[in-house]
Amino acid sequence: MRPPLPQLVPDSCRGVGTARGAGRSRGRPAARGDGVTPGGERRAFHDFVAGHQRFLLTTHVNPDGDGLGSEVAVALWLRGLRKSAHALNDSLVPEAYLFLTRDVTAEAFEASLAERRFAECDAVIVLDTSNRQRVGRLAPLLDRFPLPIAVVDHHVSHVHGFGQVNVIEPDASSTGEIVYDLIRESGATLTPAMAEALYVALMTDTGSFRYSNTDSHAHRMAAELLSHGLDPQRIHAQVHSHASAGRLRFFGEVLSRLELMDGGRMAVMEAAPEQFQRHGLTGADTEGLVDMPRNIAGVDVVALFSEVEPGKVKVSLRSTGRISIDQVCAALGGGGHPHAAGVLLRGTRADARARILPELSRRIESPAIG
Repeated sequence: MRPPLPQLVPDSCRGVGTARGAGRSRGRPAARGDGVTPGGERRAFHDFVAGHQRFLLTTHVNPDGDGLGSEVAVALWLRGLRKSAHALNDSLVPEAYLFLTRDVTAEAFEASLAERRFAECDAVIVLDTSNRQRVGRLAPLLDRFPLPIAVVDHHVSHVHGFGQVNVIEPDASSTGEIVYDLIRESGATLTPAMAEALYVALMTDTGSFRYSNTDSHAHRMAAELLSHGLDPQRIHAQVHSHASAGRLRFFGEVLSRLELMDGGRMAVMEAAPEQFQRHGLTGADTEGLVDMPRNIAGVDVVALFSEVEPGKVKVSLRSTGRISIDQVCAALGGGGHPHAAGVLLRGTRADARARILPELSRRIESPAIG
């Protein structure tokens, strides 16, 4: 269960509905700022931070705003504690999020660099995924280097995690929301740069506060973050105004071949390797595409099969709310949320369709399937 927002709001935010727990029926342990210790895993995370000095941070492949924003905020928090913090990910930072890396460089995997970073650190923090394989090429190094690991995530499909400490809270709107609570519990001061990173995490994973995971806790968090001088219009533009003409043409091509199945209740799309190559795109450039068909009347589930390179198919699933889809991906090594999930499969798009679509059809016919 999610605890209420720590009541540590600056004077500039007074009067915006910051009463602790207001409008929120889900209880959770109060934060340290209220004089009460947080829940066991959170307390263990604070002990984890206190007990180590040189941290390596990482997030999932094809990092999004939540993974990168959380990573940057944690790095700045740790450096404020006079600790060392480096961020190393499997993938490059998408152009839309490069502005977050002004103060914290998020390095992309390169074998010798990864070896050096793992040798230098004495602890690892994994953010926005609790699935070991989702950190991509860093996963084998987690096996080779006997380092303590802490996981902070909000995805429901791997609730037990793989770290010595696992702060996994599926009720949270974003990993950034959990990180925000952890920082406030620690008594640290939020800087404008930390606030910006956390706002990006919150904004992107709530669909600019449109998705069902947006509750009063998320809005109160946003209110406090904005009190640090952020310009929400500018941040929204920085994240969403980087589409190239090629990317829009790519979206048009894929959408023009959209299929409706199961009596119009399932929308299916495919993207071929030659389309990515023709428009100069990567797997991260499909972000947002799978959400578009959710606006079609009668559609319950959307499936996008993106073959970024031959033999590797990125499957992205979305549900409008009636159907739970996370276990479809979890059974194949992926995961996510009940209404947004994904998995990377080996084989052709036809192979991936054969493994995914029958299960989605079964769930459409029997929505009670978990």
